[in-house]
Amino acid sequence: MANARHLLGPDGIRVDVVALDDVDMVFAQARHGDARAGQLWFVVTRRGRLVAYCRDIEAVAEHVELADLQGPEEASEDTG
Repeated sequence: MANARHLLGPDGIRVDVVALDDVDMVFAQARHGDARAGQLWFVVTRRGRLVAYCRDIEAVAEHVELADLQGPEEASEDTG
């Protein structure tokens, strides 16, 4: 999975924006039969475990509180 961008949240939440490759497409199609290679999707994980493949931010909001998400730079500042 090539991760271009990601956001972090509490309790190990991570939201990555990925272009579906062959592997990601198989997982996305398990829930969304119309997923196609090359589409940009959000992958939501918690402590490294898959939570969801989401086609838009509204779907991400069904799994995480969007206001709690922050960029990796902001998250590292909170730990200092």
